[in-house]
Amino acid sequence: MNNPKLETRNPKLLLLSVVSVSSVAGEKRGFTLLEVMIALAILALVGVAFLRAQAGSIRLVDESNQVSLATLLAREKMAELEGMGFPEVGKNSGTGGEAYPALRWEQVVTTTELPAIRKALVRILWKDGTRERTLELVAYFAQK
Repeated sequence: MNNPKLETRNPKLLLLSVVSVSSVAGEKRGFTLLEVMIALAILALVGVAFLRAQAGSIRLVDESNQVSLATLLAREKMAELEGMGFPEVGKNSGTGGEAYPALRWEQVVTTTELPAIRKALVRILWKDGTRERTLELVAYFAQK
């Protein structure tokens, strides 16, 4: 025996009416204004800390890049001295040129206590904001 009233009912309407009855009968849900304000304050603090960390990271990457370029130029200038065999005593300086526009270099070759050995110093200089930065590379050459 089928009940004709139950079969003609729309099941979607029945589900909607049950949902609406349960939400009305349940307790109030949601956040108070105070809870939202505290959550936003915590989120703002975390955001500021994250931005500071990012700024520090970018600064370190820039410094690392400058030191890498200075090291490449120093090795290039030291290789020039090595190509001379036994370099002459004296001082030479210049700029980094197109490849290293922000860098300056100095080559200083001096005698040592042993006349058959010379000390070569390659110094790279660059400005980092308001301070002057340097990188030095030292090698000793023996007369053959």
